[in-house]
Amino acid sequence: MIELHPEFLSKNGKKEFAVLTYEEFLKIQEILENLEDLEDLRKAKEEEKDVPTYSLDEVKKMQQKASSDWQIAINKISKQDKTKQQEKMKQIFESWDKWDDEQEQKETLSIIQSLETVSI
Repeated sequence: MIELHPEFLSKNGKKEFAVLTYEEFLKIQEILENLEDLEDLRKAKEEEKDVPTYSLDEVKKMQQKASSDWQIAINKISKQDKTKQQEKMKQIFESWDKWDDEQEQKETLSIIQSLETVSI
């Protein structure tokens, strides 16, 4: 528990204000911020209590499958004629704006740039 040393300011014989040292104020402010963070965490946990969870191994498998799916897509595109490639690339760029994940956009751009035979 934090030890406080307040000085009280009175008006008409009644305590109106408590004055703290700046150091004590900062300690109280930090405690309140931590309490707000804890409340936010509890609220988020309650909101997501029915959301499925995944182990790290499961997430790694999902990521590997996603990478594999991209490689399959690249192989399929490279085997098609230029017109179909252009259509696929157009679809990718049209869906680009719908993504919120900047990292996924960068990875997709990297894949696109690695396709040497694609002409747009």
